[in-house]
Amino acid sequence: MSVNDLIALCALLLSIGGTAIAIVFWYVNYEKRKYRLERDFAHLKRNYEQINHNLLAILSELDNRFDRVERDILEVKSNLSLSTKRKNQEY
Repeated sequence: MSVNDLIALCALLLSIGGTAIAIVFWYVNYEKRKYRLERDFAHLKRNYEQINHNLLAILSELDNRFDRVERDILEVKSNLSLSTKRKNQEY
């Protein structure tokens, strides 16, 4: 085997090794990116669930408050109605 053949063989082995290392780095980076995307999606999903839960709690609280306001208005109306009837009976 001549020196030129040996140099060509070493160059071939180095290029194959470099290519293999590049493929490994590419795959590792691909897996990291996939993991980051899955983690980001899980965070978004969890945030959506928290927002949904908080929105439902707020809507429930608003519903309760509107019910109380409605009862108070009904009570005021009935008191006004009774007051008006009493005044009409006095005259």
